Amino acid sequence: MQPGKTLSTLATILALSFITPAFAQTTGHDGHSAPALELALNNGAKWQGDENMVIGMSAIRAAMAANLEAVHAGALTPEAARALAADVQTQLDFMIENCKLDPAVDEQFHTVLAQVAVGASALEEGEIEPGAVAIVQALNAYGAHFEHPDWQALE
Repeated sequence: MQPGKTLSTLATILALSFITPAFAQTTGHDGHSAPALELALNNGAKWQGDENMVIGMSAIRAAMAANLEAVHAGALTPEAARALAADVQTQLDFMIENCKLDPAVDEQFHTVLAQVAVGASALEEGEIEPGAVAIVQALNAYGAHFEHPDWQALE
């Protein structure tokens, strides 16, 4: 990832941290620790997003799914982790730049994006397992709280 993108990641994290609730530490994804998301449903129903959200989250999920076997095996190289972080950051930037969600949906979605950004930053820094776990947990929480055609959780 380019030095300017590192600043972009950090700026994203800082910007999102002002509009999202604090994260609590929890255990999940095969016993690894990662921040827990504090999300709510929309009066018991999943939130309705927009096409940009679906496109970006689908791309992040696909990137993570393509690399999960290597992550689980401890075989994802630092270079591959940085490339994965760059792919994730590209989608984060796309969704943030094209965000047209209603305020209530936006608040919930930015909580997800903040955790994805934390995970991408960890991947960029070579913290492969914690970064991947944070992103996978954010993706799975997203799928549980947002309408997304044919969404499948990652293991």
